[in-house]
Amino acid sequence: MLIRTKLAPPNRSIDLLSRDALIDRIIVSQRQLTVLSAPAGYGKTTLLSQCHARWRQEDVAVAWYSVDDGKFEADQFFAYLMAALHRAGLPLPYSSEAIDAGLPGLAAEAAARAMVLALEASEEPVRLIIDDYHRIASPATNRFLDYVIERMPAHAAIVLALRGLPEIALSHLRVRGQLLQLDQADIRFSDSEARAFVGAECAKVDWGELIDRTEGWPAALQLLRLWLAGRGNIENLDHLTRRSIDLADYLAEQVFSGLSADAQQFLLETSIAERISKRLGDAITQRGDSAAMLEQMRRQNLLIAPLDDEGTWYRFHPLLREFLYDLLAQGSRERLDALHLRAASWLAGEGLLPEALTHSALISDRAASLGIIEAAGGWRIAMRGGLTLLRHLDEIDTSDVAEFPRVALGQAYYAAQTGRLVEARIRLDMLIAACPLAEVEQRDPGLACEILCNDLVLRIYEDRAFPAEAAVILDRQLTNDVHDPSMRVLLHHLSSLASFDRGDDLWCRVHGEKAGRLAQLHQLPLVEVYSYQYLGLSHLRTGRRREAELCFRRSLELATRQFGEGSPQVAVALALLAYTLYLSGNLSTATDLLEAALPVIEATEGWHEVFVAAYAAQAWPALRTGDQSRAEQILDRGRLTAERRNLPRLRYQLDLMRARMLLSVGQVSAAMLLLDTLGEPSPLMVARDPRLPCDYRIAITACALQQGHADPAALGELRAQAGATASTALAIELDMLSATTAAAQGRTTDAARAFRAALEAAEREGLIGLVSQFGALLPPLLQACEAALHVFEPAQRSVVARLRQNSPSARRGATVVPPAASDIIVTPREVDVLRALADGLSSKEMARTLGIAESTIKTHRINIYRKLDVATRSRAIAAARTLRLI
Repeated sequence: MLIRTKLAPPNRSIDLLSRDALIDRIIVSQRQLTVLSAPAGYGKTTLLSQCHARWRQEDVAVAWYSVDDGKFEADQFFAYLMAALHRAGLPLPYSSEAIDAGLPGLAAEAAARAMVLALEASEEPVRLIIDDYHRIASPATNRFLDYVIERMPAHAAIVLALRGLPEIALSHLRVRGQLLQLDQADIRFSDSEARAFVGAECAKVDWGELIDRTEGWPAALQLLRLWLAGRGNIENLDHLTRRSIDLADYLAEQVFSGLSADAQQFLLETSIAERISKRLGDAITQRGDSAAMLEQMRRQNLLIAPLDDEGTWYRFHPLLREFLYDLLAQGSRERLDALHLRAASWLAGEGLLPEALTHSALISDRAASLGIIEAAGGWRIAMRGGLTLLRHLDEIDTSDVAEFPRVALGQAYYAAQTGRLVEARIRLDMLIAACPLAEVEQRDPGLACEILCNDLVLRIYEDRAFPAEAAVILDRQLTNDVHDPSMRVLLHHLSSLASFDRGDDLWCRVHGEKAGRLAQLHQLPLVEVYSYQYLGLSHLRTGRRREAELCFRRSLELATRQFGEGSPQVAVALALLAYTLYLSGNLSTATDLLEAALPVIEATEGWHEVFVAAYAAQAWPALRTGDQSRAEQILDRGRLTAERRNLPRLRYQLDLMRARMLLSVGQVSAAMLLLDTLGEPSPLMVARDPRLPCDYRIAITACALQQGHADPAALGELRAQAGATASTALAIELDMLSATTAAAQGRTTDAARAFRAALEAAEREGLIGLVSQFGALLPPLLQACEAALHVFEPAQRSVVARLRQNSPSARRGATVVPPAASDIIVTPREVDVLRALADGLSSKEMARTLGIAESTIKTHRINIYRKLDVATRSRAIAAARTLRLI
């Protein structure tokens, strides 16, 4: 006898969510076969029940058959189909009594022909729904459906719901456009449907986390809705399958228990991995059939989904993986360790370091865990994947540093990069004591270089000089052919750092450019980022601001792409770039860039040059816009950083910067008092930066000039002292002092010539910001220049007039220049371009008239539009006239 309840949709005791969009998609389809393929609990039956109701409302003849796991069901499959069609009102050549009795002895061929004839005889559309077809699917049933689908009329259609994919001629139907296939991604609840389904209970949890954990799985949402009922707010959703017994029972009953012992073991063992591939599966399980197992599970829709089009990587549903891992963890700890060890070893060998480190951190056997990290390169992991990969090393006890030296280096490196310099030095000194550099170089030159690298990098953060023997070791190892490519990249980078440290900018660039090229070739983005930063710092030290800006922009682009916008590498690049923009006169952009970057470098891997650049690029623009208190706050913040990190040279330079700012706003007494307190820089500071005494003497000379004491002899001594450390930036400042000295002595022509030299150098290298730093010294100098305008070219005369109008004394009077103009520094050459724009010349005509390349004209126009905050020629001309630039 047939069970009649299987010929109608099941009754639902829970409130349902109407899936109108999905229902419409199925209802309006005119295709011969619709397949709903999804894992257990995805609401296939509920969805088809709603479709069944809609079809009945529209007077469509709809037949329903729910398959179950009954022992004799396979023998009655054809009878149940006949009964479903009979109940839907289709004419069949069998009596009701025979159908109810199960049509004993009915052959498949006869049943198939009878079903096709009944569908053809129907005068209305017919839909046959077969729910849970996977329970009864077999070669015989598949052949039966193939026969019926091929021959049934156009007004008939079959709808199958199952967990896997039916072994029928789907590709043939797909080619003919007669197949509608909906899978897990189509049937899952959308975020809005999930929220509507869970209702008020969703306010008790982090909704985003619940969505991530359930991924729209309707059964899980239903069980969690019931679990949340009667509970208060839930802080986190960790171990959901352990906390919700109903959810665990559902997974055990509907997903896990029906599998073969082989499949169960495979699922349990591979559940340790966030994602699984065929080769990783073989490595973990030590069997060779992972490809077949994964394909079988995919076809059976066992809550496993491919992560790529090639089917290389798969992942389990988060809740299934959690359930499986909990089951696995209930067994022996040794088995779990062995599985993680196999996974970590394979992943490390494939270069998948983040996942390898995750597994190694979960191994309870400390020696085995550290062995994986050591073999993967220890601290060198960060060279490929960034600093975050080393984070979990903080929690590992590495008392035996000699056994795992690269792990110990990783801990020291991470501590240094996160600003914990004292801790980093202790860890590194412990390693050097256990592994003396001279001995290590004999047996393992690569390790010796790595120890030296970390020592040198830490010395940069500590602002300490490199030891003399470092250069000797680096030169020796650069000629050693045993090093792997990544080590040669590192050696060139270290040589660049050593050259920068001793002030040899030429060799700094030689080694830095080679390190950058090799780092790009061997995919070492961290080294490449640092190479560009030190190349830029080297250019900046010699006053080549434009080249420095290009390097810092390249560093920023690369760091953003490789490590993300909030990373320390990006913050450092932003700080350095902001400083070059400040020097070019672009104050607002420099300040904007530093707003988010400064807190990051203070908390992580800032070093002396970066800190000086960052605080200068924030404090000077604040002072230039009249906010002296803000400038003081920034310098106070920098002083705290210097004290926290024990960086006396940084503290000295910030106080020197404060004195220059006081002079800039005319507070001579306060500046003099601060300079007297500071005194000359110490020999240690001078050894780190030979230009520092010049900076101090420049401040002293500027102070004397503002007090009315012009001393040409002292200025001559200062020029002689600066000779060995000369740079374009220093030359500009010395020319400015010469100009102000001549102006104070009434030598207006000499003052104008010296000022013209400073302007030309500033225009050539984009260092106009240095001119503005002289603040209160500018008005008398510019007044003297007004009396000797014949010395200047026409465009330079406009600059002199504008600087005089924007000087502090002019602003205190009744100036007609808008306040915003004080932030806009346009070079003499840009004034020439503005005049040519106003005359209506094209870029080609301007290039011919001014004697420069057309591409240079376009660069000037871009800079002009940016400075004036305009987008068109007419607006640029109007703004220039308003600001009296032309």
